[in-house]
Amino acid sequence: MPHFAALVLYAFFVSVVFAVISRDTPRACFLYGLKVFGAFVGVAILLGWIMVPFPR
Repeated sequence: MPHFAALVLYAFFVSVVFAVISRDTPRACFLYGLKVFGAFVGVAILLGWIMVPFPR
């Protein structure tokens, strides 16, 4: 499994759990889950681009 696919899968499951345990209504759960999922994936992509200039 490629790293990005693993990241998306992990972000999906974590955002579902966070949304279910922190919000009451289904609409609030859905919106919060989308925000958390976007934050996970967005921050990971941003950090990946920040690390590009550093040598391995």
